[in-house]
Amino acid sequence: MPVSIVRPTDRDLQPVRDGNPVLLQVIADGLAGRPYVHVTEVPPHHHIAAHSHSEDEVTVILSGVAHVAGTACGPGSLLVIGAHEEYAIDAGEEALVFAVIRPRKADYAGPA
Repeated sequence: MPVSIVRPTDRDLQPVRDGNPVLLQVIADGLAGRPYVHVTEVPPHHHIAAHSHSEDEVTVILSGVAHVAGTACGPGSLLVIGAHEEYAIDAGEEALVFAVIRPRKADYAGPA
């Protein structure tokens, strides 16, 4: 597997979908035995509604603060979220940036 390096200045974040202010960049697609990795940027005070994924997930907070299950998680915090575990995220006072790592691309369950 080749080495992929994406520095903050190299990021090319795109809207998750039209009308949604959350930005995302897939770094590794989870195909051919590779892990799935993406970086997400969430605007200040934005709420990501309760949802779940079909795969286990590790989320690394890169900047900003994520409020998850009543806990403030700042830069360097790791969230380990089991497959099908429902959770929501609220961004704090500044933009929230995090990386998600999964064994493969996941199916999403939650509000559209």
